[in-house]
Amino acid sequence: MKITKKYSILYLLTSVITKCYAQSENGDDQKNFDNSTSTFISALWFNAVLAIGFFGAFFILRGTRPQTYAPRSHAIAKERRPPTLPTGFGRWIIAIFRINDDDLIKSMGLDRFMVLKLLRMGMVTFSLYSLVAIPILFPIITINQGDSPGLSYLTMGNVIDDNRTWAHCLLACILSGLVWYYTFRETHIYVDLRRKFLLSPDYAETVAARTIYVPSIPKNVNNPEELERIFSRFPGGIRRIWLNRKLKDLPELVQKRQKAALSLESSITKAILATYKHHIKIAGKKNHIDEEGLTESDIPEKIRPTHRENSLPIPLPCFGHKVDTINFYHNQIKELNESITEKQQEVHNFSQCNSAFIEFNQQIAAHMAAQSLMHKKPMQMAPRTIGISPSDVIWENMNIRSFERMMRRFLSISITSAIIIFWAVPVVFVQAVANLDTLAKALPFLAGINNLGPTAVGIIQGILPAVALSILISLVPVIFAFLSTKEGIPQKSFVQLSVLHKFFFFQLIDVVLVSTISGGFMTMAAEISNLAQNPFGIINILSENLPKASTFFITFVMLQSTNQSGQAMLQLVPYILSYVMPMFNTTPRDVYNAKKSCPNVNLGTLIPGQTVIFILGLEYGVIAPLILPFVCLFFILQYFVYLYQFLYVYEIPYETAGRAFPRAIRHIYIGLLISQLTLIGLFAIRSGARGQMGLMIACLICTSFALYYYDCAFKPLFKYLPVSIFENVDMDTKKNDDVNVLNINIKDNDDKQNFKAGSISDDSVDTEQENDKVQSSASSHNYHSNKVTSEKPMFSKMATHSSTNSRTPVEAYNARSILLKRLHEEKEKPSEEIKKDKDRIINTAKSLYEAESYMHPSTYDPNPIIWVPEDDLGITQKEIKDLKDSDIDATSRGAAIVRNEKGKGKVTIDEERLINDYEGAPGSVPSAGNQSNVNNYVRVLVDNMNFFESITMY
Repeated sequence: MKITKKYSILYLLTSVITKCYAQSENGDDQKNFDNSTSTFISALWFNAVLAIGFFGAFFILRGTRPQTYAPRSHAIAKERRPPTLPTGFGRWIIAIFRINDDDLIKSMGLDRFMVLKLLRMGMVTFSLYSLVAIPILFPIITINQGDSPGLSYLTMGNVIDDNRTWAHCLLACILSGLVWYYTFRETHIYVDLRRKFLLSPDYAETVAARTIYVPSIPKNVNNPEELERIFSRFPGGIRRIWLNRKLKDLPELVQKRQKAALSLESSITKAILATYKHHIKIAGKKNHIDEEGLTESDIPEKIRPTHRENSLPIPLPCFGHKVDTINFYHNQIKELNESITEKQQEVHNFSQCNSAFIEFNQQIAAHMAAQSLMHKKPMQMAPRTIGISPSDVIWENMNIRSFERMMRRFLSISITSAIIIFWAVPVVFVQAVANLDTLAKALPFLAGINNLGPTAVGIIQGILPAVALSILISLVPVIFAFLSTKEGIPQKSFVQLSVLHKFFFFQLIDVVLVSTISGGFMTMAAEISNLAQNPFGIINILSENLPKASTFFITFVMLQSTNQSGQAMLQLVPYILSYVMPMFNTTPRDVYNAKKSCPNVNLGTLIPGQTVIFILGLEYGVIAPLILPFVCLFFILQYFVYLYQFLYVYEIPYETAGRAFPRAIRHIYIGLLISQLTLIGLFAIRSGARGQMGLMIACLICTSFALYYYDCAFKPLFKYLPVSIFENVDMDTKKNDDVNVLNINIKDNDDKQNFKAGSISDDSVDTEQENDKVQSSASSHNYHSNKVTSEKPMFSKMATHSSTNSRTPVEAYNARSILLKRLHEEKEKPSEEIKKDKDRIINTAKSLYEAESYMHPSTYDPNPIIWVPEDDLGITQKEIKDLKDSDIDATSRGAAIVRNEKGKGKVTIDEERLINDYEGAPGSVPSAGNQSNVNNYVRVLVDNMNFFESITMY
């Protein structure tokens, strides 16, 4: 049948909105009129203005502040930097959409890329469904059906003819089929990408790829010999064992020293700048510049910084004795260096935690060991975790047994449930505000609000509830992150994944479900007397209010797609702070950190907001199809925003290889099940929709089976690599050993207890020859420069072993002692000899990098390097000399004070050298985000051990 203009979709939408808006202008009808249309129009205009404002401002400001809108273009390693975008309005948009997936993964990593894949799936699913559903549902809902007020006219509630609900039923099945197809399709792609990532040289050659975390180790097993006996049965054997230690007050002392070092840098720099001003002031009084005064190398006594020092937990002004700030921190660092070095030398004697990290010689062995049953007693040496990056470890959770972790998790879930229930109260009130007509029936004194006019009522209903709900949602993740950490989770990234689960269920229950039925609650409160006589009337009330709740969610999706996306793109607060914070960046390290840092993104709070919109599309895409264009808009804008932000702005300090993606897929299936249950309920209250209800029940069963099959098929692949992919890998130790084991010349029984020795061949060579063979890959971690005393080691050349003769591992603390001893011996050699032996020193440093990977940072944290800017008064060099006389490293490399026209000083750094060439600040820790960035580690170590002038590094 030919559809005339009268029944076109555009005509229907325009006529219903015009009719409803005209009714809302009629004062006589306002009390009986549904204000959903004015709510929708107010929200539409408000969000349109927000979107234009946010994105327009971003297009204008993007090129003005690279440190805000493109820090990843210079602040990360060169090989991971995104491509330079072309100039010109709009050309850069086309350019970022043309970047292929391989380059995206190389630049941003798999975690962020899979977020983009999730957004792509949302775009494709709802775009295809909208093209089919909107032309079908709008005519079926509106032509010759009911005359519901407001936007309810465009919902399933307006359908009188039960036979027409077959369209809703069949479209729900089509939408379910799309979800089944795309979730399985994208998961297959994800599994392939994850496998390629884990086998890529950038990851496979790192320590993390071959290392597992073993918790809850029994005391009789918690030693290198027993752990080796158990784990050496896997292919290639084990290489190194890290026994975690209870460090007492060592971490606090290291933190105190770091704070003192930063304070010393700040006080010296401020004193130099104050001296510049002091000289200008003197020169002004004399009406000429005192050239002799400008070369004075002392800080005038009256401008030397001072502060009050006291033993109170919270420093108070006017309490304590007055001290010279520079001298105080100078002496404090000297004392702390001695105390910390002494404790670091004794770390191997500290009592052990009940956990350890075990590194294998081959990646396949780590995956096999992580899946095997290791101990005869329950909850011992389990659950084991593979692939924890050293920078990802939560050291405070290293001594929590499995049973204790289980109880902590139970308590955390209980508190989370209580929070969700408690938060439902304000959410119900917010939803009630979105339905002022219904709220006024329950609370008659609010009836006067409807007399304010349709515009005011529209703003109150369409804007305030959505904004209030967004604020309520933002307060929860901090609590969830605290609870997840206290559960005993051993890695920071999995704390985020735990928050992802908690935050999703919070939004699902408090945002979707509570907000959906709260309108029904308000109606029940208004008709409580009728419900007392007819309890089954609740079904009719809820069935009537489910479609009505769509108005609130349409405005909520609008707000998220425009306001949330626009704010994430514009970054107004960071933009403003980029002008304000430089005024407080006084030291070279402050300037360096401001230019080098990238903002982090928390996937644990980002992804639930996206999956909830996906679920709202599933829930209301059949009941109220007007929501579909805004769901599509949300995913399109979110994809554009985070494609740019992940490439050029946001950084993640650790990588889970996309483990958040399958959790998001599970959440989508939960939403699909809820949407199908909702439709079953809506069909159940219609006497003529029994067939539709039966079909939806069948669809629900299919979805349940799809989720069950999804878990059975894919869940193991999300954690481990299959053995079959290693079939072309030599199961023996590789001919060109990635992994060298230090073998110690055992002299007596005490040595046998302190060092786990390997088998030493008769062809043992001296230290220098073996050290040439040390070739190691790396995981991201720090460095060490403290002097450690030990017996003079002997490195022994290791021949290729068969799988039945795996090499004996070295306990990590002992290996580190040997390597440090060797490096300090090299340090004492003449400069020419150091240059000649550069390769051997670098290889030794790389081995040290591996040995320190899974040690607590405080156990090897080096003496800090005090970084102060060079000045033309000679103050800096004098202070550096005083510091070095106290065995405190100090330098002015790459930093200087430059005078302005008035003669005042300003701190500058050599950005080309330190940032663009990725040399880094003196003593700075390499980026933890790049697990294979061993070269930066070696650069820092060589710099820190004063090899820098002798060795030209990376």
